[in-house]
Amino acid sequence: MALKIKLNAIGLTSVLLTVFALGATVIPAHAGEGGRAGEEPEKTAQPANPAPQRTAPSPTPAATPAPAPQQAQPRQAAPVPQQTQPRQAAPRAPAVIVETAPSGLPPVDETRFEPDELIVRFQTSSNNASRNRAIAGLGIAHQGVRTFVLPSVTVHLYRLPPNLSVREAITRLEASPAVVNAQPNYLYTTAQSESGAKLPQFGNDMVSLSDAHARTTGANTRIGIIDTAVDSSHAELANTTIASFDVTDGGSNVDPHGTSVAGILTANAKLIGVAPDAQIISIAAFSTDASGITHGNTWTIMEALNVAVDQRVDVLNMSFAGPSDPLFERAMQGAQRENMIPVAAAGNEGPGAATLYPAGYDTVVSVTATDSQNAVYAKANTGGHIDFAAPGVDLLVLGNGSAFRMTSGTSMATAYISGIVALTLSANLGADIALLRSLLENSATDLGLPGKDSVYVDGLPRAPAAIGGLLN
Repeated sequence: MALKIKLNAIGLTSVLLTVFALGATVIPAHAGEGGRAGEEPEKTAQPANPAPQRTAPSPTPAATPAPAPQQAQPRQAAPVPQQTQPRQAAPRAPAVIVETAPSGLPPVDETRFEPDELIVRFQTSSNNASRNRAIAGLGIAHQGVRTFVLPSVTVHLYRLPPNLSVREAITRLEASPAVVNAQPNYLYTTAQSESGAKLPQFGNDMVSLSDAHARTTGANTRIGIIDTAVDSSHAELANTTIASFDVTDGGSNVDPHGTSVAGILTANAKLIGVAPDAQIISIAAFSTDASGITHGNTWTIMEALNVAVDQRVDVLNMSFAGPSDPLFERAMQGAQRENMIPVAAAGNEGPGAATLYPAGYDTVVSVTATDSQNAVYAKANTGGHIDFAAPGVDLLVLGNGSAFRMTSGTSMATAYISGIVALTLSANLGADIALLRSLLENSATDLGLPGKDSVYVDGLPRAPAAIGGLLN
């Protein structure tokens, strides 16, 4: 029986030996074969010039020829491993920002809003489908959509069906994840009262206006009046630069309230305004309805504020008052960022009445009214939120056409403070809100009890002292 034995010679020529005496054949190992399973065989080294192989003598007549020597193959370099590329993570979907805001549900006893209208703020991540699901089954009709600059939000106006109350609609809408909040379309009224008394234009003397006009008359300032429309054809306003805009939602503009405010600010004929060279931006947001009531609402006022931003208004006169309104409050915070100075009437509901707005917001300059003896107006709202007092009782102001009328209220006092702010800004161009407030406070004459109180607070500003705060 023949037995095959595999040998590997290191550094020597592989030799084939045939040994007949032992009956065994020795053969060289071939590449690819191994000893034990799973082991890689050792490689046989080949010399550069291999010697011819020899064989042992054979008993047969003819000798077995030696195999031809194998030519050494050049050693191939190992392949260069390819650099592994970092695995890229799958792109992530952008995070969805969920906006939050206090509920717009009004207090139980609050009724000063449009009974059939609603303002809704949706999540910016919502789409038409999710918004439609939110309003499904309510039967509400879309009236419009607007982006309001000062509060920095986009909101929708809806009309409610007769069988759906504002409060119920808000509750149901705010339960939807597509809705940030919903609120009523609040109502605001002008803050004035008619008067039958006939007095001269005493208010200008109370704030020392003639001395102030020796230094500035309000040039290079813009005063925005959000009110009823200003009658620019009135003879007292003939020399005033007036740009007029109307954002009302119907009704008439027969109420002269806005014209009266403009006259206090810039009249320049028989009457002298506080800042006669200031430019007026008249923005009609209030109108008179069929019942004779003059009012504006959240939506029209937000529209008016957009106009004010577009027209680069410096001073914002708001001679009206109403309920607290989250959208309006947000807008007043935006006015501060724009360095727009909002001035508002404290209201004419009496000293025991609740705070009215926008005068109640921290970012707004709030104004009460006084008479020719520096006594506070009997119907004026009071409270620690009020900043200044100004003439506002029995004032001679502009009426319809070329007429004049007498009136009282914190509305007219507001116009005096707006005018003094314009004078101060004209004399100190570039002053910010904080500085202007400080100049007014330092110029004020204390009224009532010594120091700040809930009636006059900082007192009555004097125009010459306010405008001279940085000039002296």
